[in-house]
Amino acid sequence: MTDLKERIKLINGDCFKILPTLEDNSIDLILTDPPYDNTEYMPSLTEEQKEFLAREFYRLLKPEGNLVVFCGLYDKWKWYNHLTKIGFKLAREIIWVYPNPNKIRFPNLKKFLMAHETALWFVKDEEKYYFNREGLIELDWFEHPAFAGFMRMHGVEKTPTEKMNVTPKPIKLARILVNRLSPPNGLVLDPFMGFGTFAIPCIEQNKRFIGIEIREDIYKIAEERIFNFYPKHKLKDFINEG
Repeated sequence: MTDLKERIKLINGDCFKILPTLEDNSIDLILTDPPYDNTEYMPSLTEEQKEFLAREFYRLLKPEGNLVVFCGLYDKWKWYNHLTKIGFKLAREIIWVYPNPNKIRFPNLKKFLMAHETALWFVKDEEKYYFNREGLIELDWFEHPAFAGFMRMHGVEKTPTEKMNVTPKPIKLARILVNRLSPPNGLVLDPFMGFGTFAIPCIEQNKRFIGIEIREDIYKIAEERIFNFYPKHKLKDFINEG
């Protein structure tokens, strides 16, 4: 039986040092949520860092591969500029709408209350990119509560109850992206792994995953969450016989 940890590789380290060690044209799907809010926990990426990542993403991705980057309202335009400059083509903007925006944090807000997050989906080749067309294809917007308030306090989807400035994405959305944008036994890369949400559908769908997380405390939470998300007897259902 193939060991699950041979397919799901987690690395506690700096993606800016690790990505250059990975092979050219080796990744089927890059699915990631880089930091974009300047906080005491995690600063935003600089424009030089985004430019470096754009080059590395293009080098690592297979010709038919896909790239999905979650990004903030203003950050998405910067990512668009860096990624299209290097040769990526925008395939679609994907919207996660959440009906429970945090109203308490912004009591004096003089703007519409933000209740969505954006992911930009890019391809290298607009004609030859991989897309799984089986079944009823989902819309390009997705509704699910954000992991705040009640959702965070009760550890929904086995996320930590304490606030650590990590914004987990819904597993249901991750399942859709991994299923549609990576082939059977495909290799998915997340260089900003956080709590490891994108690894879970890779386990379920018998795909391979590389996750990189620089913070040791968050990495340990991700490792525990990923390999204990299902009971051991249930995990056997997701492991290939070899």
